[in-house]
Amino acid sequence: MDSREYLPLSKRLKQEIIKALLYVIHLLVWSIKFVKLSGIYLFIPKGVFSPKFTITTSLVMKVLDKEIKEDDVVLDMGTGSGIIAIVAARKARLVYAIDVNEKALATAMLNAKMNNISGNKIRFIRGSLFEPLKGKRFSLIIFNPPYLYGVPSTPYEMAIETTPSLLIKFLAQAKRYLTNNGRIVLAYSTLSSSKLLWRIIIKCSWSCKFLAYKKLPWETIFIIRLRPRS
Repeated sequence: MDSREYLPLSKRLKQEIIKALLYVIHLLVWSIKFVKLSGIYLFIPKGVFSPKFTITTSLVMKVLDKEIKEDDVVLDMGTGSGIIAIVAARKARLVYAIDVNEKALATAMLNAKMNNISGNKIRFIRGSLFEPLKGKRFSLIIFNPPYLYGVPSTPYEMAIETTPSLLIKFLAQAKRYLTNNGRIVLAYSTLSSSKLLWRIIIKCSWSCKFLAYKKLPWETIFIIRLRPRS
């Protein structure tokens, strides 16, 4: 699927500007190597996405404060630095944290230890989407996907840009990995194609509820909860 079908030229230009700004921010973070976000200390080596100075992660964390239940078994899809897994592990029964980037996964493991998360609360798994999770089911899946369009060529770029196929595959497969009454918390942005997102949600038979949003001059970031449509 060609992203240009859903993304006008004005948005594509904005996305290129955001990519450049994010890279400058990450050059700074990678030189410092340590950041703090909402009381959580994180080690961020070169090539790993930093949630600091980005709005989306903070908004997801705010939603999860009310969304996560003590008996939840949670999947943090694309864990990156591990901050969402750390937040989830402080309340949920068990968390699985998955990432295709081996360096990010090692970083997430280190960050969990730095923030005193017990080793039996988070299980770290390397892989792409649901490939290494056959037979497992989760009461909550959290996905803060890359929503800038492009074809990534480095592990860092994989954290910020993708093709529409990633979201299509995720929403097409996710129901098989949810428990009864399980749900997804998904972050997205109007800087990407909301039209494409709604089309996939409808096609894959998900019901949707808005949980939070943050309006910025160049985009609106929003968090939704998805459940299989009965």
